[in-house]
Amino acid sequence: MRVRPVALHAVVRPRLTPGHAPRPRFLLTLAIESSCDDSAACLLETGRCPETGKTAAKLLFHKKVTANNTAFNGVHPLISLESHQENLAMLVEEAIQHLPDRKTTHGAPLHDGAGPTMHAPEELAGSFPGKKLPDFIAVTRGPGMRSNLSTGLDTAKGLAVAWQKPLVGVHHMQAHALTPRLVAALRTFEDASRNKHTLLEDGTNITVQPDFPFLSVLASGGHTLLIRSASLTTHEVMAGTNDIAIGECLDKIARVVLPSDVLQNARNTMYGALLEDFAFPQAKMPAAGSSSPNNDPGFIPQKLNICSEPEPQSAFPLENSTAAQYRSKYGVKYAYEVPRNHEEALKRNVSKWGWGFNQPLAKAAGGLKSKGMEMSFSGLMTAVERVVRYQLDPSTSKLTKTERLAEDISTEERMDIARYAMRAAFEHLAGRVLLGLQQTSASTVVMAGGVAANSYLRYILASTLCAHGYDNVNIVFPPPSLCCDNAAMVAWAGIEMFRVGHRDRLSIRAVRKWPIDQLLSPPIERITQSLTPK
Repeated sequence: MRVRPVALHAVVRPRLTPGHAPRPRFLLTLAIESSCDDSAACLLETGRCPETGKTAAKLLFHKKVTANNTAFNGVHPLISLESHQENLAMLVEEAIQHLPDRKTTHGAPLHDGAGPTMHAPEELAGSFPGKKLPDFIAVTRGPGMRSNLSTGLDTAKGLAVAWQKPLVGVHHMQAHALTPRLVAALRTFEDASRNKHTLLEDGTNITVQPDFPFLSVLASGGHTLLIRSASLTTHEVMAGTNDIAIGECLDKIARVVLPSDVLQNARNTMYGALLEDFAFPQAKMPAAGSSSPNNDPGFIPQKLNICSEPEPQSAFPLENSTAAQYRSKYGVKYAYEVPRNHEEALKRNVSKWGWGFNQPLAKAAGGLKSKGMEMSFSGLMTAVERVVRYQLDPSTSKLTKTERLAEDISTEERMDIARYAMRAAFEHLAGRVLLGLQQTSASTVVMAGGVAANSYLRYILASTLCAHGYDNVNIVFPPPSLCCDNAAMVAWAGIEMFRVGHRDRLSIRAVRKWPIDQLLSPPIERITQSLTPK
């Protein structure tokens, strides 16, 4: 028996007609995320601050459980699937215990805003008397691991049927791109609570920052995309990788560079984060205005953690400043300056150990500077693996075929390998962002995805933009806790889509590969079985 996947194209997602558009009201959603190895659930409610007119959001419940894949040095599909099956229902059960009272929301009077349902809310409340049920169920539909997605999607369908509520299937990468808008709404609620403002029912329009259009850099273990986000549902892919994602590259580099004891003591498989921690441990801050010799990335700064210096009154720190402000504020911690030309970059890329890593695709055919938008990270990963594996001939500065012993590589050299490799990868990505800005009128760059939590990436991006005249471009970084996969971003993306009338049928299926520029017409992936004669 041979299993043959067949990809068809779906019809456009159903949308309410203008006459059935949702009227202003508080919105409550229960959201589920299960695209990879994180099982997550969330309750999110939105309203409007009358003093500012901005949309406000409150997290009533937000929790996730990550599958233990450490024995496999990476995400194992079956281990992750079992984790979803064991934990997702319990997370939903816990979330239900945090449903708000029907008569109040955000501490303000709740008008009857349950919307049209097939039955009266009291009939559906069942064992939750006095509680407000979600207005709809949001769930990650794709892209991701099909079986893992299906676990979350089937759970969401069951809730939608049991409570007779609409279902909204969310695009995982769209949710990442909208995360800064979620954080802005969460901060608006914080401000309203602090000033004791009573929230009102929200209108059909979401009023948050950043406004469309903006550039989105979605960098994770499975994706590396530069996207022009023109509107909620219009996202143009400007650049992507032609091999592996930057997150996968960093994870694989970490597994060959990190000392064995660091890997053995790892509590999760976020090896890219371990690589950053290893490369930039806490150290004494340099004197103001000082820098490392030749801007060597081997300089050990104080570990930069943007979230360690948030506004004290906010639980959701959002870095939203110009590239110049960001570079000025954190420059001394990394002492990094963008090379003035290709020749300077080549010289700087060579370490004191004799090896070096060049920025991928820096040169096109004929030796000219590449202005292409494609990205590639597999070559850098291979170069790092070779430096770790083979000895260097000091007379030729070339790698030999003689293998190195792990104990022959000092911790200092391993730290330098990590720093130089990350710098090459991040300069490559920042260069594509620069090309994207040159082709659009966008004045804001949004960083999202797990890799966006890397502080060194954030600083290199800001430095690159400043070096090429984009000092005043706003760069928006969500809190690291919301850069990684989570259900809060799924809830928010669902609310934005629900607000403009998008719904999904109960017959929808998980979508393993879903290009974000096909947001409204996702492909339908069916597994068909055909019997073949023996």
